[in-house]
Amino acid sequence: DTATGISHINYANGAIYYTTVDNAHAIYGDIYKKWSALGGVTGVLGYPVTDEASASEKTTRYNNFKNGGAIYWTSSTGANAIYGDIFKKWLSLGGEAAVRYPLTDEASTADGVCRFNNLNNGGAIYWTAASGAWFIYGEIYKKWISLGGEPVVSYPITDETSTPDGVSRFNNFHNGAAIYWTPAANGAFLIYGAIYKKWTDLGAEAGPLGYPITDELSSGNLGGRYNDFKNGSIYWSPTTPATEHLGALPYQLEVHEDFTFPDGVAADGWVQITLFSNGVVQWKSHFHDSGLVDYDYVVGCVIADADGRAYTLGKGKAHISGTLSGGNHDDDWQKSVVSADVAGNWRALVASKMDHGRADVSLDIGELINDILK
Repeated sequence: DTATGISHINYANGAIYYTTVDNAHAIYGDIYKKWSALGGVTGVLGYPVTDEASASEKTTRYNNFKNGGAIYWTSSTGANAIYGDIFKKWLSLGGEAAVRYPLTDEASTADGVCRFNNLNNGGAIYWTAASGAWFIYGEIYKKWISLGGEPVVSYPITDETSTPDGVSRFNNFHNGAAIYWTPAANGAFLIYGAIYKKWTDLGAEAGPLGYPITDELSSGNLGGRYNDFKNGSIYWSPTTPATEHLGALPYQLEVHEDFTFPDGVAADGWVQITLFSNGVVQWKSHFHDSGLVDYDYVVGCVIADADGRAYTLGKGKAHISGTLSGGNHDDDWQKSVVSADVAGNWRALVASKMDHGRADVSLDIGELINDILK
């Protein structure tokens, strides 16, 4: 072909191509069929610049091509083409000897944003025009695939990389997410969205929380989400900004409220409420009449978690005696109940424990609780 300067001879099962720059090279068999299907010398690969040869793994055969690409063949996978920026990336990683041969042709993702090749080492190289070509493999690749891969988690925007302390390996992803793998954490874990942003704002794995030790998981019944980390946790819900908790998740929370009555009432007291992660709620209270007359009283408390969910507790009408009647000046009371809501929404309680209480004389307990809620 005088226009291209390429000469060739076709055979029954292949061809030999010659140029003055790259000399003569043979291409045949399944590699020749694949190359022809991709457009041959005028296709994406151009003409062969090597003979078909054995790779370092002797059961693998390949040809390299002028435009920067190759076709690799094995008896179990057939012939697959790798080229362009993905081929350059693959070569920079050590090529077939380091990250093995392609298991697929370069292909497009369903949304048309990415191009990729899957590789025989249990990994892949993904390329986009905006971010370039990046390598994902091993346990992180397995995790990514198990979560739905590119359609769900989006595509990688970094190679698998080591953290500065050498403890973890990670890939970052386009949608604001990362998968971290740490031998000590027994696996690879996904972190994304508002929790991922909070974690990176805190310094990521170098910050106080350390690396993730769970995926983002569901919590409670109002859409709460969380990740646990080596040194703490982050909780988020649709009504709650991502909130960090340093240290192990506590198994109990305490609320203490001191009470005084309206002016002219010579009584006071306190309530202590202890919540446990298994849902047990303990109430202890003490009230004292320091005046002359008796009082009937009620006391109510409201605890609100980070999602704005209210937990109402109260004691109905009780009695304390003044000096004139000679009755008991003190009223001590305690009670335990089990709340499925406390157990089920424990992380929201830990994320933001708020309390408010009020005591009054001669009020209905229902009226008092409603007044506090307002």
